[in-house]
Amino acid sequence: MIIPAILVNTFSDFEQQAKKLSFAPLVQIDVMDGEFVPNKSFAEFEKINDLNLPIKWELHLMVNRPLKEIIKWQKIKNIQRVIFHIESEDNPNDVISVIKDNRWEVGIAINPETEIKEILPFLIQIDEVLFLTVHPGKQGALFVPEVKNKILELRKVLENKDMDMIVAVDGAVKIDNITEIKSWGVNNFCIGGTITLASDPQNIYEQFNNLV
Repeated sequence: MIIPAILVNTFSDFEQQAKKLSFAPLVQIDVMDGEFVPNKSFAEFEKINDLNLPIKWELHLMVNRPLKEIIKWQKIKNIQRVIFHIESEDNPNDVISVIKDNRWEVGIAINPETEIKEILPFLIQIDEVLFLTVHPGKQGALFVPEVKNKILELRKVLENKDMDMIVAVDGAVKIDNITEIKSWGVNNFCIGGTITLASDPQNIYEQFNNLV
């Protein structure tokens, strides 16, 4: 699945990009606190409900305190999945529990430098692992090829445990590398500016879809 990702600092930019993505069934909102990553996202998230778009949302919480952030989003409509970082400061079991209490799917994101062993204890409780294939927080960062080995390692673990879950990547996914990334066992591809900043986002989205 191709998931367009919106990474912006102002609600006006969010509204502009979100309306252009109304063709997509699922769109990722990058939520940033200015601490976990240098960037900070817009604060007027409650206005999202007023847009009345036919989109389901996936939150990617790039924040130190996901428990505090989740509370802010509980009244936002059409949230399907919430992804938090294993590197954040809150207890992962607590975060997973609160996400499930809201009847959202649970994802754990893992930065390029983090060892796969950090997420293994939580696999049984979650729906998705999101591998950051860039150092997070800004669009246009360089792809980190070493993440391939971690994806393959996770796939081997899942196979040995006879488990199935979504394996996703986020960062520097392009037309010319998505086929190779898919071959590593990746299901979902979060793609930012290549789609959201395009003059014809739907056309680029469909080009990506044709490759997966």
